[in-house]
Amino acid sequence: MTVAIPPAAVLRQALRASLALVLVAMLSGLVSGPAVHAQAETAESLTAACDDDRDADACMAMAIKSYEGREVALDHALSRRFSAKACAEGAMMGCNLLGALLQDGAGGPQDLAGAARNFRYACEGGYDGACFNLGQLLYNNYSGDPADLVEARAAYAKACEAGMVDSCNNRAVMLKYGEGGDADLPAARALFVQSCEAGSVNACASAGYMLMVGEGGPADTARAAEWLRSSCESGSAFGCDNYGMVLLNGLAGDRDLQGAAALFTRACDAGEGNACLNLGGMLYNGVVAERDLPAARSRFSTGCRLGSNDACGFLAQMAFDGEGGEQDRPLARQMYASLCETGGVADACLLLAVIAENGAGGPRDLDAAYRALGRGCELGNRNSCLLLEQRARE
Repeated sequence: MTVAIPPAAVLRQALRASLALVLVAMLSGLVSGPAVHAQAETAESLTAACDDDRDADACMAMAIKSYEGREVALDHALSRRFSAKACAEGAMMGCNLLGALLQDGAGGPQDLAGAARNFRYACEGGYDGACFNLGQLLYNNYSGDPADLVEARAAYAKACEAGMVDSCNNRAVMLKYGEGGDADLPAARALFVQSCEAGSVNACASAGYMLMVGEGGPADTARAAEWLRSSCESGSAFGCDNYGMVLLNGLAGDRDLQGAAALFTRACDAGEGNACLNLGGMLYNGVVAERDLPAARSRFSTGCRLGSNDACGFLAQMAFDGEGGEQDRPLARQMYASLCETGGVADACLLLAVIAENGAGGPRDLDAAYRALGRGCELGNRNSCLLLEQRARE
């Protein structure tokens, strides 16, 4: 069991949206007509100007007042009504606010399709924040239609070109993973670097990782260490995990095992599954102090819960062997089955086949063993393919 540089896994938490984030892009534009209206006129006069004169700025001002509960009662349903009126009169900010309210189900039922329509209309009408919001909505609520990812990628690109740093970061994620179009690692790396230099913590962590491993261009461990350290200090668990790898392996100076362990602990406690894997590996191998198998098993368990397939694999191994706690072969068998069938881990399929064939952790099941070998072979495990051929000849 060894500690290794984690797989290329940029945190997709950067793409998580909330109504608060959606509205940051919208409310940052309140510097002209609606703001003047909101400050200079009463709710009664604004309502009259909106309803009777079809004044878009007045409608927008009332939408904001009722959304914020400023000088009137907080009323998201009323904010929906005024936003819709502002949008109908050509105020793209109103379309964007209406989209946000529909997305979050504020003031009425949630309507993601309606939210997308309003964000799309506002984006096409020149409201750049709506382009970002459209990308967020399509990406985070992916319907399974590849066209959604194509549109999300284009929306992020448009908002990025308008100077929205978070949108540039999210576009880089999609370029890196080939989502919504072909993968382009050099372009992704360039955008992460650009976004990092513009102040995006997540982009600094991602750029640092790509420079550390030489992804999308030559490795630059000194620069990588600087960005990973700064992103970690700014709260990125992904940055802390990978800066821990820099210290553990001495990639930018002398090795610092205790510093690495501290960073892995910090990142694991903050919810970074790969850091729990790395910390568990250090505890298992006794890298800093004496081996601590119960602690290692606990960290692998946390990493598994947080989505690290490698941590699940090590936890299954320890449960099977009874290391660091009670032996639990039924649990190990169940975990290997999950890793094989849904996790796409080829080695787990081979282990599951052996366990099922020998009746460890449950009844002997030759059919399950054969299926596991087939799945492992499909995933590229050569030994699974060889055993599958052998079983077919028997």
